[in-house]
Amino acid sequence: MENKIYLKVFDSKSLEALNKLEGDGYISNLTGPLSTGKESYVFKSRDSQNREVAVKIHRHDIKSFKKIPSYLVLRGSKSGGFLRRINLWTRYEFNFLSKAFNIGINVPEPYRVYENILVMQFLGEGDTPAKLAIKTTDFDKERWYSEIVDSIIKMGKAGFMHGDLSPYNIMNFNDRPYLIDFSQALKLSQATLEYLKRDIDNVNRWFAKMGLDDISDSENIIGRINKSYVKG
Repeated sequence: MENKIYLKVFDSKSLEALNKLEGDGYISNLTGPLSTGKESYVFKSRDSQNREVAVKIHRHDIKSFKKIPSYLVLRGSKSGGFLRRINLWTRYEFNFLSKAFNIGINVPEPYRVYENILVMQFLGEGDTPAKLAIKTTDFDKERWYSEIVDSIIKMGKAGFMHGDLSPYNIMNFNDRPYLIDFSQALKLSQATLEYLKRDIDNVNRWFAKMGLDDISDSENIIGRINKSYVKG
């Protein structure tokens, strides 16, 4: 593993958390990274049951988490200290991912959250992660659009949304669209409705660009969740 990656991700607090998770059997040696971002890095590992797992580590970097305070206000939580905010951010992601999994949305199964680290199902084959949707068009577009819209509606009726849905946060796993990265997920309300509309518009633009004609507008989809959210 490159030294610059080590320095960016594995500070003393993160190492302590990783040691705890390894001691509890949720992870072993890390390989990768599978993906890197401003806020987090994702690695691959195996747990004590020999399941392949993805290990998402949110970085303890204040510059990478400028969105945290505003999002925690929308989530109805006090911000607190910086490390606490990152840990809350990680726990919220785990909680929303768990909600999505429990209502039957195609998402990686969440296994454990501890401090700034989330352990979940690895989506892929061997050492190769499933492709991001933005990097492939090898799928049934009509079926995928229907499945993604159904997922948006199902989550909405359960009272929450992804919050950052786009082809960059969808994986092609076993020829099905799997939603990933719930770090910006929110409870659905009038105050957060604009984020739901943004999710829908992102998906609609993507499929329209691929040539799909039968696309539902955001007002139609939002109305299928709750008619009271639709003006008029």
